[in-house]
Amino acid sequence: MARRRLGLTLPAILLFSVLVAPAATGEPSVPASGQGPPQWHRCAPDQPENFECATVRVPLDYARPGGRWIDIAISRVKAEPGTRRGVLLMNPGGPGSPGLTMPLTKQLPKEVSERYDLIGFDPRGIGASTPVTCGLGESRGWSPIQFDRAKFDEHVAQTKEIANKCWATQSDLLPYITTRNTARDMNVIRQVLGERKISYYGVSYGTYLGAVYTQMFPRQSDRIVLDSNVDPERTWRGMVRLWAVIAERAFDIFAGWAVERDETYGLGTTVPEVRETFRTLLNELDRQPVTVDGQTYDGNRVRLFARGIGQHEERNIALAELLRKLLAAEVATASAPSLPTPPMSWSPPDNRVAALLGVMCGDARWPTDVDQYLRDAIRDTQRYPMMGGQTSNIAPCAFWPDPREPRTEIRDNRAESVLLVQSSHDTQTPVEGAMNLRELLNDNSRLALIEGSWRHGAYPGNCADDTVTRYLVHGELPSQNVTCRSTLPYI
Repeated sequence: MARRRLGLTLPAILLFSVLVAPAATGEPSVPASGQGPPQWHRCAPDQPENFECATVRVPLDYARPGGRWIDIAISRVKAEPGTRRGVLLMNPGGPGSPGLTMPLTKQLPKEVSERYDLIGFDPRGIGASTPVTCGLGESRGWSPIQFDRAKFDEHVAQTKEIANKCWATQSDLLPYITTRNTARDMNVIRQVLGERKISYYGVSYGTYLGAVYTQMFPRQSDRIVLDSNVDPERTWRGMVRLWAVIAERAFDIFAGWAVERDETYGLGTTVPEVRETFRTLLNELDRQPVTVDGQTYDGNRVRLFARGIGQHEERNIALAELLRKLLAAEVATASAPSLPTPPMSWSPPDNRVAALLGVMCGDARWPTDVDQYLRDAIRDTQRYPMMGGQTSNIAPCAFWPDPREPRTEIRDNRAESVLLVQSSHDTQTPVEGAMNLRELLNDNSRLALIEGSWRHGAYPGNCADDTVTRYLVHGELPSQNVTCRSTLPYI
């Protein structure tokens, strides 16, 4: 039986007709509401003295600057006196990730940090900025659901409930948690800092945010580095579905790594053997989950853990250890691997998921035909055995209201220059995204490709470092795309 269209509709966005003259792109400039320079203070007693924090006020709805304003938390590590050339805004990715501590946690070369005030910020809706919540509590909400044809109606009900709860809890904020509005916030940060232009370093989702900023504010864009690139034409369902493709590619690379260490982990002596070991284990866990020291592993949990392989050697080791223990008798006493928790968290427990959904569902419309998700999941189950139809399965965005603005089209490079950095084997944002973004940006953009590297967040620490550092320090964009080969194995 055919299902009805399930999308909701919000009132059409009001056009901007007041304030000041528009920028060259047609994007209105919003004054910083009379706020003076940021009131900097030490971020926390246990943080370095030179790590300063402040709050910037921005309109919730840039079409109604006379309405509600919200807080954006920003941070700073100042440049060396006498060598400063400007500010470098930084974003670690997501969507949904805080970036306030990035000036501390991202160790840039001294030649860069001594010339720029490093500016971190929690994007709107996230962390120490005015946070958004879906009221999901400690459950933390949603991640792609492992597809089971017999349970598809349950998946539909589950994701619809999440969407409805989000909008029942915070319909005042969620419509405005979008990439375009975050780019506008960056421009207000620029104004408040008293800068004519900003330079920018963004990773993963931060590359899409940076690309959108250059489209909306080209004259305010200085030196722009986009590291580990999102394909702007796949935002956002297309990027989620791409995870299945990446998982196949990444697992084969991981399997080669495991073959070299078969004496340690016993997963197989050939890539097909490791793949079959993994697939058989997943099938068993789908039928009968295993509880280990209070942690229950089903096939879905292991698939999600495995999706991050290849980023770091430690993640490969953690997965190999987990698989070895799940396959062995000692599983009854094994400990579940864990990843480090980022510091300085001020937000509700479901804040990251709520912000993630705000951006992913609010940047571009997802299909509203439930049967399309079912067809796609059945097809992808055959195509991609490692993740099956998980990434094509129904998502809360199917039940989200229509976005208030169209997705930003990346067409030509309107900024003075952009440098893309990309690892060839990145398992989070595949190289095809960087290739497409480079083609879309065209003039005055270059790609530094690191062959043989898995690293997500390639700079610094790889063979392209000199190219990126010269660009940030001296503004030297390569005359053509650059390719170098990583000498660091498995990162």
